[in-house]
Amino acid sequence: MTYDPISRTFVDFFRQRGHELVPDGSLIPPPGDPVLFTTSGMHPLTPYLEGRPHPLGRRLVNVQRCLRTTDLDEVGDTTHLTVFRMLGSWSLGDYGLPQSLRWGYELLRDGFGVDHDRLHVTVFGGDDQVGPDESSLRTWGELGLPVELTGEELLVVAVLSRAVHN
Repeated sequence: MTYDPISRTFVDFFRQRGHELVPDGSLIPPPGDPVLFTTSGMHPLTPYLEGRPHPLGRRLVNVQRCLRTTDLDEVGDTTHLTVFRMLGSWSLGDYGLPQSLRWGYELLRDGFGVDHDRLHVTVFGGDDQVGPDESSLRTWGELGLPVELTGEELLVVAVLSRAVHN
């Protein structure tokens, strides 16, 4: 798929679920913004993610131009980007993570035609400061997708476990 059908499928999917399309913001943020360039799709929405009401409502979707400069020296190969468009769906206190995950799964399966059996997910497994993401584990389990836990300690255990069993 190319850009047009991907972005159209994404935007249409979320508009059918009550999200309003936010116009593409500038690559150069307004005066007083602490960043030089818009580097993520959420950047123009920061005041609203922090609690200010958005004039378009509590469900938003956007396609935001972004500029990344952290890997400019690497640009030109097949894995580094400079200017790109980031797709985003946003709930400003309207629905939570489980609904977002379910819609993401539905978009991949029904919108983009990815077979359920080809999907695998990762979920934060916790660390010494924060426990595992129980809500995501529960939601993906209900959807019947295989889950791999992530986290520094879990990766060490997995590597050691493989070494012992090989």
